[in-house]
Amino acid sequence: MGSKVQNINMSLFFKASILFLTAFFSTFCFPLDPDRIKSPSYKEGRYHNLDPDEELQGKSPIDILKWKLIGPKDPPATEGLTEEVPLVLERTSKDLIAPEGKIRVVWFGHATVWISSTENGKTVNVLTDPIFEAPILVNRLVKLPIPKESLPQVDFVVISHAHRDHLDRETLRFLRSKNPKLQILLPSGMKSFSESEELGSSISQELGQTTSKDSVKITFLPAHHWSRMGISDTNQYFWGSYALETQNKVVYFAGDTGYSSHFKNISARLGKPVDLALLPIGAYKPRWFMKYAHIGPEEALLASKDLNAKSFAPIHWGTFPLGDDLPQEPLLDLKQRLTFPEAPDIKGIYPLYTGISWGMKDGVRILPWTIGSGIDL
Repeated sequence: MGSKVQNINMSLFFKASILFLTAFFSTFCFPLDPDRIKSPSYKEGRYHNLDPDEELQGKSPIDILKWKLIGPKDPPATEGLTEEVPLVLERTSKDLIAPEGKIRVVWFGHATVWISSTENGKTVNVLTDPIFEAPILVNRLVKLPIPKESLPQVDFVVISHAHRDHLDRETLRFLRSKNPKLQILLPSGMKSFSESEELGSSISQELGQTTSKDSVKITFLPAHHWSRMGISDTNQYFWGSYALETQNKVVYFAGDTGYSSHFKNISARLGKPVDLALLPIGAYKPRWFMKYAHIGPEEALLASKDLNAKSFAPIHWGTFPLGDDLPQEPLLDLKQRLTFPEAPDIKGIYPLYTGISWGMKDGVRILPWTIGSGIDL
C-alpha cells in the first residue's frame, strides 16, 4: 500500500514538475526568428544601435541587486518630493477621436499614447506600446483614463521594443479580439514571436520601413536601447521609434531610449521639423545605472533640439515604479528647467485645464501634461 501511495505521489510530482516547467518556459522562453541574421542591424550575434552600445548588453540579476542594495542613489531632483501620483483626467470614447482636419494625441500613462487623425471624413487611430495592466512583479500606480472596453476602433499598434512594460501580450491579444483588422507593427526579429503569441496580422520592420493607411504614414526609426523578453533572447529582437506623418504634420514617438546621435539621424531622415515629439523622461534614476538606456528630463530637452521639434510632451513617467525616481519627480525636474508665460498658454490643449500650460526651453514648446491630457495639432 505504501509503495502504491509513493508511486502516486511521485507521479503527481512529475506531472506537477512538467506543468511547472511548461509554464516557466512559456513565460520566460520565446522563439527567435532564424532570418534575423539577415537584418542590416544584426551582427556579431545580436542587434546593435547606431552608436557604440557595449553598456547596453542587458542588466544581469547581480547588477540589479547591486543597484537595489548598495546604490549609490542620486540626490532628489527638486525639493518637496512626495509619493503622490499624477492626476488622471477621465476620458470618453468620443474624447479620443480627432475632429476633422486635426490630429489628437492623448496620453494613457507610461509609453502608451493614443494618436488619432481625421481627414476627409476618415479617421485612423494608433496606439503606442499599449499596456493596460502592469508588467510582471510591478504595480501600476494609476488607472487608465478610459476603460479599455470603451476604446474606439484601433487601426495600428506600434511596438518600440521587447520589454514587458512596452510589449504586453495580454493587452495586444485584448486589442486584437476587439479589432479584427488591427495591424501590429513590430521591430525586426519578432515575426516568430508574433506567430507563437497568436497576435494576428503584424509586420516585423527594418529601419526606414513605412506602413500607410489613408492619409497616415508610419515610419520605423532608430532608438538607442536593448531588448529582452525571456531568459535567452537578450538583444535578439530589435528596437526603435516611430514617426507618424499625416496632414502635413509629424508626430514622433521615441519609445524607450538613451541619448545618442540617433536623434539627429532621425531629423536628417525626416528632412522636416517634428511638430510634436513624445519623449520619455522617467525611470531615469540612478543615472549610473539608467543613463545608457533611459534619457531623463535634461537629455529629453537636448533630444527635442536634435529632432528639430516644435514641441515636446513627456511620457514614460508616473505610471510604474521602475527607477529610484518618485512618481512625479521626472515631471517636476523637467518643469524647473522651463519658463512659463505669465498667462497660461493653453493653445491646442484638450481638454482645456487651467493646471496645465505650455512651457518653453530654447524655442521648443514643452507641455508638462498629466495622464488623460490631450493635444490637438
